[in-house]
Amino acid sequence: MRPTQRLISTFALVATLGGLAACGPEDAGYGGGSGGSSATAEPSHKPTSSDDAGAKPEGSGDCGTPPKLPAGHRRVEPAVPPAKGSLSAKDAVPVCTPNDWIYHGRGKAKYYLFAQDVKAELATGSGASAKSVPVGELWMHAGDCMTNPGAVKAPYSCSGNIYDITLDSHGEINYIKEIWHP
Repeated sequence: MRPTQRLISTFALVATLGGLAACGPEDAGYGGGSGGSSATAEPSHKPTSSDDAGAKPEGSGDCGTPPKLPAGHRRVEPAVPPAKGSLSAKDAVPVCTPNDWIYHGRGKAKYYLFAQDVKAELATGSGASAKSVPVGELWMHAGDCMTNPGAVKAPYSCSGNIYDITLDSHGEINYIKEIWHP
């Protein structure tokens, strides 16, 4: 029985150390050579949604109060490259990291259609800098960031794969903007 207890203890220690080794800015999904895909690492704490802005996530560190989006806005992370006229995306919630709040997709992907008169914007650098583009260009950009980040040319970059959207009265996306994050 003694060797079994040692084996279980060793396994628990290795699992714990493996979980700790996965924490760090390079694994947070917004840097490195992976093109900024936020699917590279899961944070070790439970995030809150923008609806729970008063709640403090477990292990949230020094980030302060989670960001609150303007009424009618939501953040999403595409689950697969967008297709003409549709987007399959997970709700993105704020997660406190050592470098402040960033968004990560959580839960099951939802299926969205694009409205006929959708306004699309791509991030062109830090802050709120963005350029209006035809929605087809945004679809191609999002797909390239997910599958071939090297294909993305300046002034654009793959900056986290998070998009701010609004929906019209039919539940279709009528506004979509890439959110820049270093």
